[in-house]
Amino acid sequence: MQDLELYINHFIETVTLEMILKFFVVYFFVIWISVIIWVVRDITNRSDSLILQILSVLIVFILSPLGVFVYLLIRPSHTLFEKYYDEIEENLDDLSCSINKRFWVEEKTLLRCPKCHYHIEDDYQFCPKCRTELVKKCFHCKKNINMAWKNCPFCGKENKKK
Repeated sequence: MQDLELYINHFIETVTLEMILKFFVVYFFVIWISVIIWVVRDITNRSDSLILQILSVLIVFILSPLGVFVYLLIRPSHTLFEKYYDEIEENLDDLSCSINKRFWVEEKTLLRCPKCHYHIEDDYQFCPKCRTELVKKCFHCKKNINMAWKNCPFCGKENKKK
């Protein structure tokens, strides 16, 4: 226990203000270089644009570690891999729908949302992807009809407000 006190006292006596300042300067530069390396790796995963990559690195380099907050505002929200997998998922949805349509023709017809072109069923009232309203109520018979229809298929009347 006494040895520990001796070491602590010796350490306190040898530490100077200059050593503390040097430590914080070195620590600042290590953090700054680490942030620059992280930005380089992150932006190359998020964009193929060389201009955006250079701009991002320069922002962090010039604005020091505080530039990372500016970088977080301008960087693309998804990585290239996420975009790639989203595209594959959409293509698989298209493929599965076309396969289902080919083998099960008597099933429901293939419909798409008028706004985002996502596959929908004929009884959907809203698109599950973009929340676009797909049906409205007939003003006369109050049954659900397609948004694009001018006449109600149930009562035959024109679907306009009077």
